[in-house]
Amino acid sequence: RRRRRRSGAGSELTPQEVAVLRRVLGVAEDVSEPAISLPAFLDRFPAHLRPLVQPLFFRLSREPESRFSRWRRNASILGGATSTSPSGTTQGSIIAQMEGDEEPCAPLQHLVAGLSVFIRGGVSWPVLLEAWVGEDGSDPCAGARAEAAAELAATLCFWCAHPSLCPGPGVPGGVTPSAAASVLAGWEPDPLEAVLSALCRSPDNRSPSSDGAGSSAEVTERLMATVPFLPLSVGPRLSQALFDAAPSPDCHGPQSRILDRGLAFLLRGIGKSLWSSGPWDLLYSDWRDGRSFSAFLQGVLHYKGLAVVVLRAAGDNGEILGAVSDLWEESGASFGGTSECQLFSLWPTLRTFRSTGKSKHFAYLNSQSKRAPRGVGFGGERGAYRLWIPADLNVCEVLQSDAAFASGPLLRHSSSCSISRLEVWGISGPAALAAQPHRVRTGSAA
Repeated sequence: RRRRRRSGAGSELTPQEVAVLRRVLGVAEDVSEPAISLPAFLDRFPAHLRPLVQPLFFRLSREPESRFSRWRRNASILGGATSTSPSGTTQGSIIAQMEGDEEPCAPLQHLVAGLSVFIRGGVSWPVLLEAWVGEDGSDPCAGARAEAAAELAATLCFWCAHPSLCPGPGVPGGVTPSAAASVLAGWEPDPLEAVLSALCRSPDNRSPSSDGAGSSAEVTERLMATVPFLPLSVGPRLSQALFDAAPSPDCHGPQSRILDRGLAFLLRGIGKSLWSSGPWDLLYSDWRDGRSFSAFLQGVLHYKGLAVVVLRAAGDNGEILGAVSDLWEESGASFGGTSECQLFSLWPTLRTFRSTGKSKHFAYLNSQSKRAPRGVGFGGERGAYRLWIPADLNVCEVLQSDAAFASGPLLRHSSSCSISRLEVWGISGPAALAAQPHRVRTGSAA
């Protein structure tokens, strides 16, 4: 019990941080029960973030003991209208008793406790989505609202991860007062539109259902299963706005001919190592190094770390898929790698296939043994890989399932595709790159 209390105390804001918060929000020192107004909170953020952080103000301002309990928000807040509780009172009245046209206010102590959770503990999808949809399972529209909230929350994550960017001039104030689907109307189509399309589309391309709490939970589970690390971009942005912290650098986007900034952002969100990585190094690309297995090997062999294989399928659909692997040595006729390996389908729908723990057939790389297939593969068995790129690098073959990785389609309607583009990106930094003495590193950083 004593150990838990120490851990909780360490997660609280320091007196110095609270002092900075009071200063930037204009709270006088001689006020006995200080409160923060919604406009003062929103003024700390650029215009395009204000409609997206407004729900966080109410979420942060709740009583600490009920911070993770049931809390409903009316769906009209997604359209910018005044939010009401089931009893007909405004959400503002839940936060602070007000009269007339006074702005919503929150007790400073509640805001401090909420920010401690967001900044020290890190933001997760359940906590973030609750700002829009609450936890009430009785609402028959909860599923549809959760899908809309997922778009808004993903938008918030994207802008928080790219503080130097802002929407195009078509939306000067942020959110349009209409359905959530039009929230991004007029905003930069690339890369944000690609993020929302890949992330919020259901894997089987059905329209989101509205069967209540079950579908709401499914939305949360889908986000946690595919991109659990995207919400971690929110805490640093709050620190910058409310505690005068140094601005975080933009999420690094590789100079890729497959990944735009948005798809690279999504790809980073699927794993801890990807999310925490710095600039990626281009180990191999067919457009730079040529379409040959010898060039591929020259780029990837002896890389000491995780690297991402990403390919775009030829054709109108241009599906994007690939693998994360830590095996970059010749494995002959054997498999290697660790459970950090995983497979993914990135576009048009994001899916991730992590280790099941049932098999150690994670990765395979062979160019020397003539008694085994030559190429690079992941999962499956020798000669029947879950994802296989033969030595000519022209075709990719996939299976629906194997023992090493979770089941599911890497390609939507086919078991193979012609490769239009192929790239391998090292994500483990300069030390991993330095382990390749044979490589000529020209223009590799991105």
